[in-house]
Amino acid sequence: MLIDEGRLKSEFRSLLGMVKFRLFSLVSMPAARFAGLRIDRLDESSCVTSIPGGWRSQNPFKTMYWAVQGMGAELATGAAPFAMSRAMTNKLRMFVVGTEATFTKRAKGRISFTCEDVNAAREAIESSSSTGEPVECEMKSIGTDSSGDIVSEWVFKWNFLVMN
Repeated sequence: MLIDEGRLKSEFRSLLGMVKFRLFSLVSMPAARFAGLRIDRLDESSCVTSIPGGWRSQNPFKTMYWAVQGMGAELATGAAPFAMSRAMTNKLRMFVVGTEATFTKRAKGRISFTCEDVNAAREAIESSSSTGEPVECEMKSIGTDSSGDIVSEWVFKWNFLVMN
């Protein structure tokens, strides 16, 4: 078994824990920590992250800076594969090789990013494990405001390689 299910559930819980995530983000993603990025939900099917509006994340036009939105959107697509990598005995190399974004509404207030492509990432990781080759996987993240309106849509192309 490539991904240990028990360890995966433990990694999901760990990333959802406020104290552990705050420490992790402080050490590994200080800009995201400063902006107030958090993981709201993480499981086998989806991941939801969010970032508050306000002075730490706004641009001169009093809306959320696009790069701050990008941090939230990327974490929504990358948190589950990261947890999977920690639940594997083999080493997983993962990095973003491309991204696209569309902005449809001014981003004000807390913005949530939802990715429902966790299963696609798992399939790509398992495919890489069986072939020994890198596999690219596109994962979509939708940013919504507190009223549920879409403010941005992101597609991150991840490259996964399981080192056997």
